[in-house]
Amino acid sequence: MRMLVVGSVAFDDIQTPFGVKKDVLGGAASHFSIAAANLIEPKIVAVVGNDFPKKYFDYLDSFGVDTSGIEVSQDKTFHWSGYYEHDMAVAHTRATELGAFAAFEPKLTEEDKQRQVLFLANIDPVLQYKVLKQMCNVQLVGMDSMNFWIEGKRAALWKVVKAVDILFLNDAEIRMLAGEASLIKAAKAIQKQGPDTVVVKKGEHGVTCVHKGEIFVSPAYPTEKVIDPTGAGDSFAGGCMSYLVANSQPGKKISTETLRHAVAWGSAVASFAVEGFSTTGVAKATKAAVEKRVAILRKLTAF
Repeated sequence: MRMLVVGSVAFDDIQTPFGVKKDVLGGAASHFSIAAANLIEPKIVAVVGNDFPKKYFDYLDSFGVDTSGIEVSQDKTFHWSGYYEHDMAVAHTRATELGAFAAFEPKLTEEDKQRQVLFLANIDPVLQYKVLKQMCNVQLVGMDSMNFWIEGKRAALWKVVKAVDILFLNDAEIRMLAGEASLIKAAKAIQKQGPDTVVVKKGEHGVTCVHKGEIFVSPAYPTEKVIDPTGAGDSFAGGCMSYLVANSQPGKKISTETLRHAVAWGSAVASFAVEGFSTTGVAKATKAAVEKRVAILRKLTAF
């Protein structure tokens, strides 16, 4: 099945204790789509500048990602620059240059509007809602966001949250959005507002998920080779959403069992993402390789 992914495609300048990379492929939609491409056919709706090289279009195409929805602007490509110290859970931003992304208005074709699955990656919630309202036949909607939008556009963000099926946020964002100190209480409060499922990303500490009144947790895969965590959360969401789409029937409620498997799949995919700069880590997450790590996660949590 094909999935529509609306978000950012960007350049990243990244510094970690393991090296420095400049002008590498970044953006939430890029990480998400490569992570999802093992199981489904994602189509990206995004904007880049006239400085965006053909090699990156070809690179995305090589995974089976449909790049026909990426608009090319006469402005510059969105560019993020940041660094990580030994606490790789914390990204420090040096600079953010929005470029073409500042005036981004997602353009959907008539075929796009008929898609049954939509993922709203981390962009302005006003744009997320505009996209959502154009969908005519959507059966499953997932979304991600960040503290910047929670602080600056809370009302607009809540409007989207109430209309989606699955919300992906990290633990700090969950608490911030709900205004609750308790993580479980915060996730349940958000779930009552609309989404069937609230997935709480906790980095190296795994995932907590609230679904249909049930709570379950999944550990992170115990990788020892953390090179660059940029995009790991997007890769997790891509793995998780793609598994749900590949193993569920459109329009039917997702079972807790399927969601548990999807979270484990996403965790395994994300473990590859951190093992290389930019998308080079997640690019190695073949279906067979992910299945091996899911089997290890199963053994880790069985008692």
